Amino acid sequence: MRETNTKPDLHQALEDFENLLETPVIPGELPDWCQSATAACTVVHEMLMRKLDDHVSIYKQIEQEDPSLESHVETMRQEDETLRIESRRFLDEFARASSLAEAAEPNEGLVEKVADGVADRAIQFVIAIRKQERAVATWYVESLERDRGDKD
Repeated sequence: MRETNTKPDLHQALEDFENLLETPVIPGELPDWCQSATAACTVVHEMLMRKLDDHVSIYKQIEQEDPSLESHVETMRQEDETLRIESRRFLDEFARASSLAEAAEPNEGLVEKVADGVADRAIQFVIAIRKQERAVATWYVESLERDRGDKD
C-alpha cells in the first residue's frame, strides 16, 4: 500500500496559492475567497519559514565548498530576509482583507479592489520565492561542481 503525503511541499503550496490568486472573485463570494487566500497564505508562510531555516546550512556548505561564492550567498541571505518580511506582511494583509470582506459583504466593491491589489502583489511574491529557490539550488550545485583548475 502506498502512503500519501498529506502535507504539501512548498512547490505545491505555491501552486495552490497562485491558482487561488489568479481566480476571479465571483460577486457574493469575496468573504470566502479572502478566507481561502488567508489559509493558503498561511500554508505558504509556514512552509517558507521552514525552507528559509534550511537555507542556513546550505549557505554554510556553499561557502565551505567554494568561498568565491560568498557574495552570491550574501545576496541570497538578504533575499531570504526580504521573503520573511514579505510573508508576514501578506499574512496580515489577507487577514485584514478577510475582516473587511465580512464587514462589507453587501458592498464588496471597495474591498474587492483591496483584495485584487493584494492578490496581484502576492503573485509577484510567489514568483520571488520560486526565483530564490532556483538561485539556492543553482549556487549549491555550482559550489559542488565548479571547475577550480588543477589542485595537484
